[in-house]
Amino acid sequence: MNAFSSGNLPKLLFARRVCYSPCYSRNWHAIQEHQIFHILRGSMTLELASGMCYKAQAGDTLFLPARVRHRDRFAGSTGPELLHLRFFWQGPEIFFAAPPDFIRRFPASIRTDIASQFHLLHLPRNRMDGGFDSSLQRERITMQLGVILMICVENLFPAPVCFHNRSEMQFSEALRFMDDQLECKLTLESVASHLHVSPRTLARSFRLNGGIPFHRCLLFRRLERARVLLEEGVLSLAEIALTTGFSDAGHFGKVFKKHFGVTPGKFC
Repeated sequence: MNAFSSGNLPKLLFARRVCYSPCYSRNWHAIQEHQIFHILRGSMTLELASGMCYKAQAGDTLFLPARVRHRDRFAGSTGPELLHLRFFWQGPEIFFAAPPDFIRRFPASIRTDIASQFHLLHLPRNRMDGGFDSSLQRERITMQLGVILMICVENLFPAPVCFHNRSEMQFSEALRFMDDQLECKLTLESVASHLHVSPRTLARSFRLNGGIPFHRCLLFRRLERARVLLEEGVLSLAEIALTTGFSDAGHFGKVFKKHFGVTPGKFC
């Protein structure tokens, strides 16, 4: 399913990067546009009149369809820092029927891709009215929002994947599992056990389909995830090291510099 086959881009009305005051969480309300909340720092809970609650922390994204009665509950004295977008869009009905936190159900690699797309919006902190400095800026942000929506739709309605042989399927399943478990201590044996194959069989799949051994592929995927997290600028170096499976920030820094030629602290 291609939600943009007829040029069906969203109509962006409002976009800003802001720290909301907890006072906004007191009243129930509903608006006519669809909304996106991408959390940069802190946390929030989206409480629906139906009784359902959806909590989001830094790096999480919540989608709220138009005309849904809700209130935004913010913890702490200052509230979270988030990207807030409001827009109209004639997307698939099932897309808006999905729960607000549906992105959490995506593979970790897809969630990382979506988070990086939000980072590319480059919304100013001080534009409190949610307006745009120019028509060109509005067009750029609209296109970026379109990319985000397209990624979400494609992963809500994934096309069937065809594999030429069992080795390709094992390789793909291994990558998906690794991306979802990067913070864990992964080994060839542990991944092979998850896939119910022998370590020798899985090692052969990596050589045939990836062209590199398992351990190098795992390292590259850890480093690529770390690169995206550094560009987002939300987590500390220690948090990024733990999230991507490195033993500590020192080890992470040495490996990162060897691969990218610069320390994590000087990367962005």
